[in-house]
Amino acid sequence: MATPAEQSVQRALNAYNALAAAETFAKAREAWEDFLTHWRRGLNRCDVMGKRGRRAAYVPNRVRVEADPALAYLWAARNAEEHGIAEIATIQERAIAIGAFGGYQEEVDDPGPSGELTVRYTPLTDDPPPFFAILPEHIKLQPVADRGNLLPVPPGYNYDVGETSAPVALAKVGLDFLFEQVANCPS
Repeated sequence: MATPAEQSVQRALNAYNALAAAETFAKAREAWEDFLTHWRRGLNRCDVMGKRGRRAAYVPNRVRVEADPALAYLWAARNAEEHGIAEIATIQERAIAIGAFGGYQEEVDDPGPSGELTVRYTPLTDDPPPFFAILPEHIKLQPVADRGNLLPVPPGYNYDVGETSAPVALAKVGLDFLFEQVANCPS
């Protein structure tokens, strides 16, 4: 039979999978909030077991989390989501990106007779990033207010487009941490 902490891990994993598979903002946001809930619950359950075992060497997860900007953001995001302090994720509408990923030199010609501009984009490498992309609607992470402090989106997770969405990539870091903590949870 699974321990309560292991049950939280399974629920966090289910929410992570739903987040990774979400095709709409509403489904992604629901999965993100579910992930935050079960991630934090799993860590809290480990803390309870650590305190119950009265092990002097046990370090509460809050202390472990504070050392990592990604985990600290998840912790604060859960606080904000739970207490309704602030929006932790907003919708980024669909968009068209032209030359937005870098890798091109932009050259602007002088204005034509009617004021029109001609812009040329020349690739800087043999394998440049996409020049034109249609960006789907997606979650945009926001800075989080927690106990009077404003935590920015962690470095490396403040982007709109990538192979993996920023919330999914961030949730994966949290999920890996949760797996490790529950595996080493005092019993």
